[in-house]
Formats: sequence, structure tokens, C-alpha cells
Amino acid sequence: MKNRRIEQLKRKAKLHHRNARGQHFENGIIVRHEYDIENPEKLSWWDDVLFILNDYRVNVAWTHPRYVYKSMVDESVYRALAKTENQSKSDLMEGYNPNYRKVGKSRKKIVSYSSMPRKDDDYFELLRVTKNRIAYDPDNAIIITPTMSVAWTNWSRYVSICAPIEVRGVEDLHVLATLTKRILKRETSLSLEFPGYAYSQQNWHTEFPLNDPIGLLSHAVKM
Repeated sequence: MKNRRIEQLKRKAKLHHRNARGQHFENGIIVRHEYDIENPEKLSWWDDVLFILNDYRVNVAWTHPRYVYKSMVDESVYRALAKTENQSKSDLMEGYNPNYRKVGKSRKKIVSYSSMPRKDDDYFELLRVTKNRIAYDPDNAIIITPTMSVAWTNWSRYVSICAPIEVRGVEDLHVLATLTKRILKRETSLSLEFPGYAYSQQNWHTEFPLNDPIGLLSHAVKM
């Protein structure tokens, strides 16, 4: 039996696409960011793209496994410091402002944090030491594998995908859109495209050597 709520969302999404006007597609996709053409080899973290499949729109939110790994390290750091200092996570985040990006028309998610100037040098040194201990610990159990989830909204089909590709420009966005489209059409799968792939501490250590660590609560996510 079909889910009435899902079928209603599908109808609304198709109606939205039929009536939508004014959005600029570049060779079949909507590009929402500007890219750093002066640094084409820079590692990428997250992006999103929109394309048309059949008679509806597909909104794709992509993350690289390194982004998910770093997010999990950050969460582990918060928990470790909260336990050590008997503080709550909200206390630890005092002085940080979350930076959001829109997900759909009404939802948003945190993609990074901006810090306000603080004079608590001991605190930041503890953050740095704890972050390095967790991120570079060869015994940590953080393993990130490719994943994908799909849901319907009242204006598009929403896809959240974590895959080990680099998105540094519009050409890479087309690669992401094509990959997602082929998976939705059941022409391929993440397991076929990236057999046995897993991002771990070893990958992080290779990309960010200990003597050149990335910041705990900020990273280059601007597109």
C-alpha cells in the first residue's frame, strides 16, 4: 500500500517544478556557490546541487567523508571536555556562533562555527590538545563509509549523500549530479562506485599532518 503522505509530497513536488519560474540552470543544474579557481587542488568539504529528474527536482546535499569525520571528532572533543571540566556542551560553545546553510525552503543545518575573540588561552590550548589527541589517535574507532538517504519534500526530492569525491567547481557538480541520478535510477550504487571505501584516522593524518593541523571549529567551507 502506498504511503498517502509520501504520494501527496510527490504530487506537490511535481506541481512545484511545473510552476517554478526564474531559476537559472547551467547545463541542467543549479549552481549555488562560487569556487576558488586560484586554488584548484584545495580539499572540498560539502556542497549542494539541484537537477531535474523526470518531472520533479532533486536537491542534493553532499558531504565528503572527511567532513563527517571532523564533525564526529568535534563532538568527541565536546564530550571529553564536558566530562573533564564538568561543563555542558552549551557552556563549551559559549562565544561561538553557528553558521548555517539552507536545506530546502524552510530547513537549515550548521556547517561551521565562527568564534568570538577570547582571552582564555588555557581553554583554547586544551581544545587544541584534546582535538589532536582524538583526531590523530590511531586507536580511535571513527570510520566513515559512503552513505545516502532520500526523502520527499513539498518542492523536491531531497538527497543527502556522503561520498569520497572532490567538488571544486561546476564540472565536479555535474559529476555529483550524474552520480546521484544514476543511483536514483538504480543504474549503480555507492557500494559499486566505492567498493570497500572507509575514511579513518589514517586518511585524516595523511591529509592533515599533525604538524599542520586544521582548526577545531572552523575550516575552509566557503565555496
